[in-house]
Amino acid sequence: MTTIEVIVPVLSDGHYINGTRYGDEGVKAFAGGRHGSIGSAFLDSGIAEGLQSLVKGKRVLDVGCGVGDWCCLAAQYGAKSVDGFDIQPEMVELAKQATSHLDMVHIQVGDAGDMPYDDDSFDVAISLFVTCNLSPEVYAKHFEELQRVLVPGGKAVLLLPTNWSHSKLYTRFDADPAIVEDEIAEILETVPINPTTAQITEAFKNANDILITCFAMDQNGKLFHVKNVSQLTNGQPIWRKTEVMLFPNFFYSDQSDIVHLLTTSFHIDHIDNYCTEERRLTYNNKRPAIPLNREYVAHPPALVYYVSKS
Repeated sequence: MTTIEVIVPVLSDGHYINGTRYGDEGVKAFAGGRHGSIGSAFLDSGIAEGLQSLVKGKRVLDVGCGVGDWCCLAAQYGAKSVDGFDIQPEMVELAKQATSHLDMVHIQVGDAGDMPYDDDSFDVAISLFVTCNLSPEVYAKHFEELQRVLVPGGKAVLLLPTNWSHSKLYTRFDADPAIVEDEIAEILETVPINPTTAQITEAFKNANDILITCFAMDQNGKLFHVKNVSQLTNGQPIWRKTEVMLFPNFFYSDQSDIVHLLTTSFHIDHIDNYCTEERRLTYNNKRPAIPLNREYVAHPPALVYYVSKS
């Protein structure tokens, strides 16, 4: 088992063979606001409810730990120990700072397809929005590695994007989606062929009515707005735009995620559609500046999978 210290070959800007890189500015934006409204408040509260009963007294692994938020939460909930790793050194440095006061938390740089831990090391593993950051070379290995490092009967919590999150335009509460679509089309005309992440970010920096949407490049290097998952193939590089930041991702369908869970002998205990009307209204009461539409209830951008190692 190895710990990745160096950048490996680039597939396209921001997309590397062993995972995506957000870059310095992207990491700062992520640390300040997570993935936006969904990640920072609405979604997190739903996951936290499920984690609280799972981690107490357990050895916990946070795959793709980002800036360490979930490591801190697992420690707060009484975990016996918490290990976290991320492929992005900039994320790891911030996670180390955030957890420096917690002796039971250990953070390092690592690869989701080659986890730097022994077999049967953990009782619980969490993998939150990790698969969408993995190239095809690492994606399948991530599920295999989760299986390997968990004890028999161990639990994993995975947050996986839905097909809706790749193909639907989520807008601010008071925005007209048709007008936003027209704005996106106009902006796309200004984006050069084979753009960098920085160029896409710059082009859409003032598109403030977008809460979530996705872009990809066609075979000619032209950026396009994804409106149907039939436009994408599993493992294709994409760029996901939120109101906080734009960042590189990879596309995997709902069906692909389920197939890989089952082929690595995980048992799906429960799938949580956290986008209930109650949670939406609770969120809107707490964050009235950016209320969420009912479309989140009808078209959840992600689902939380609770699974067990067979």
